[in-house]
Amino acid sequence: MEQIRVLIVDDHALFREGLRLLLESEKDIRVVGEAADGLQALKQVESSKPDVALLDILMPDVSGLDVIPKLREKSPATKVLILTGFLDHKFIAAALQDGARGYVLKTAEPRTLAKAIRAVHAGEMWAERKVLTEFLDGLLKKINQQKRPLLKGQEPLTAREQEIVQWVIQGMRNKEIASRLKISEKTVKTHLSNIFRKLNVSRRVELLLHRLSDRAN
Repeated sequence: MEQIRVLIVDDHALFREGLRLLLESEKDIRVVGEAADGLQALKQVESSKPDVALLDILMPDVSGLDVIPKLREKSPATKVLILTGFLDHKFIAAALQDGARGYVLKTAEPRTLAKAIRAVHAGEMWAERKVLTEFLDGLLKKINQQKRPLLKGQEPLTAREQEIVQWVIQGMRNKEIASRLKISEKTVKTHLSNIFRKLNVSRRVELLLHRLSDRAN
């Protein structure tokens, strides 16, 4: 069986040790290195060439967000999966835009983390539904708080689009939204595409949000 080579990057030694034991109980996952900060992570990824790097966001010296592009430069084949305790829409957007393939909270079930590792290793993107909820909720609050006029050429969300955003934030999936609004799932997806475009969400983040909006946890 081919094993997925994983690098753990976290500044808490006890957490790294517990995570190593957890992951090595999976037959198809092998931990090939550990790092306590971003600088160590860059050295480790260059020498061990892991398939997946589990990366915390807040670490001493160099943050996880700052490490992502440098790590990808040193080892383009390594997929970055954020594993953090911080659920913040700014962190989510920044991590995905910098090239992370997924975002998992440290409160996730062990089986969820293992599934996430396998998914990003296979070339997919991964996040929990609560990540989608936090991202959209935070983005809308920021826009509403600023109460700024629309930029030239920028379109406001229609009443239907605002309604769909609220249902997504409450955790409803495309099929459930379609049923409630008596429209097709395809129409829901079209609305979502328009919503992401109007909110100026990057293409990388949009792809993940589309996936999350139509997938069970």
